Amino acid sequence: MEAAAPTQLDRSRLLPRSGIGVDGAWLVIAPPGNPIIRLDARLLDRVELIGRSPTAPLVWSGVATAGVAAAALSLVPGGVFACAGLAYLAHERFSEARRRQRSRDLLLALGDLEVALHVADGPEAAKGIADQLAPYTRDAPITRPEVYEDAKRRMRAQAEGKGEASAKRELENALLVGSDVVFLHGDYLQVGTISFRITEVREYALRGANLPLTGGRLLQAAMGLLVVAAESRARSGEDVTVLSKRIAEYESWSGHTAGR
Repeated sequence: MEAAAPTQLDRSRLLPRSGIGVDGAWLVIAPPGNPIIRLDARLLDRVELIGRSPTAPLVWSGVATAGVAAAALSLVPGGVFACAGLAYLAHERFSEARRRQRSRDLLLALGDLEVALHVADGPEAAKGIADQLAPYTRDAPITRPEVYEDAKRRMRAQAEGKGEASAKRELENALLVGSDVVFLHGDYLQVGTISFRITEVREYALRGANLPLTGGRLLQAAMGLLVVAAESRARSGEDVTVLSKRIAEYESWSGHTAGR
C-alpha cells in the first residue's frame, strides 16, 4: 500500500448517475458539487454486494438500531450516499427479500465495521465496482502480483516488529476528500484542517449523516469511521495466520517461492 492516490481522474470511467468508479486499487466517489472522495480498497477486508453478502449480521459494536432507513435521509449532491451509512440491522430482521432488493448497494467492510454505499446506476454497475475492487481487499485470495508484494511487505513488517508503524503509514493517504487527508489525531478525526471528536463522528454515523465540512463539502460519517477502525487494527496487529495462508496459496498457485 505504498502507492499514493492518483492525482488525475478520467471522469468518463465513472458511472454516469452516481459518479462512482474505480482507479486501480482506489474507490472513487465524485458526485456533482462535491470534491472527489478516494478510498484505498487495500485498507478493507471485503467489498461485496449487500444483496449477495454471505457474511454475519450487519451489526457494528453490538448495536442493532438506527437502520438503513435513517441513512437514506442523508444525501450528498447527486444522491450518491442515499442509503449509505452504517447498517445497524439485527440479522433476524434482515430478510432474504430485503437483501435481494439492496443488491445495488456495496458493502465496505473492515473488521466489525460495515458501511453501505448506494450505487444508483443499478445492480450490474454495483457488481462491476465490487468485482474490480475485491481483489485488493484483505480477505480475498491473492491473484495479482502487486497484491502479493504488498502482502509480503506487511508480513515482513510484522516479523520485524514494525507492523504497527507500517500499518499507520498506510493510513496516511487511505481516505481523501479532494486534497484533504482524513486521519486520526488523538480523540479527533481530522479532514484536512477540520476536526471532529470520534464520539461525534459515531453519532453522525448512527443517524446515517454526513460530516459538515467547510465550503459546503460533505463526507459520509461512516466512511470516516473506516479510518478509525483501521487505526484500531494497526494497534492490535494484522492476523498473521490469515496473511501467511493467503501468501502461501498464491505462491502455490502462481509458482512463486518465498525465495524469489
